Amino acid sequence: MTTLINFTPVAIGLAATAFYFGRAYPGWIFWWLWITYGLACYGSFKAWWLPYLFRRDPALVARYRTMYSETHSFLPEHNGIRPNTLHVLFDIVTLAILIDLTVLTTSA
Repeated sequence: MTTLINFTPVAIGLAATAFYFGRAYPGWIFWWLWITYGLACYGSFKAWWLPYLFRRDPALVARYRTMYSETHSFLPEHNGIRPNTLHVLFDIVTLAILIDLTVLTTSA
């Protein structure tokens, strides 16, 4: 259920951009993408980077160790957390999409 909830807004944005491919995108698509990827960036910051960089949360550390201890990570542990490679790459791509949206909306 969580995957379906998380996937649906991205799927709608993808379908809309594919439908209007090669034509000018309506304004609602830019809003949709800004909100979707902005929330993804906020959620990732709150779930990973805020605890990693600024505050230790023992319950979160225990949960992340259970879920992610066997995954690849290249960052050093800090505050008991090591963001795994997949989450780091996801965050880089999300930020790249937000940068791309900034360029597209300022040049349109």
